[in-house]
Amino acid sequence: MSDEINWNIELRRIVREYDGLPPERSRTQIRLQKIQEIVARDRLNERLAVFGFWLRFALVPVLTLSLFWWPYGHRCGFPLVAFLMANVTVIAAAVSLAVQTWRDHVAWVFLVSTLCAATAWTVIAVHTLPRVGYAPLGETFTTWTCPATR
Repeated sequence: MSDEINWNIELRRIVREYDGLPPERSRTQIRLQKIQEIVARDRLNERLAVFGFWLRFALVPVLTLSLFWWPYGHRCGFPLVAFLMANVTVIAAAVSLAVQTWRDHVAWVFLVSTLCAATAWTVIAVHTLPRVGYAPLGETFTTWTCPATR
């Protein structure tokens, strides 16, 4: 008598059919749907990661080059600090990109990001070394603050 009918299950199936509902899904169908959802989510996350990588790769060199056309003064005072902080931002972005590309073994992007970081370090050195006492190019403007104007 192993072929006994479970009337509770059969009655539930008949009621669903009578109400016009589709039959209940099996555990295998539910698992398959969950697996498909996970795969779709992983694909989306992978696409977003690739988009984020290329966006950062585009922004780091653009920001590095744009600092050469800094629209504000950067001889002294707050404009100098803002200019140096913009260069620090370039260094942080370039180093983060370099770390990711080192892990992902993307050599040419690693070289570009390292070049951007080195360029920003050089610009910072050019603007700070004369102010701390080392002026290899004979820089004459070596104060951090701007002279007071009347």
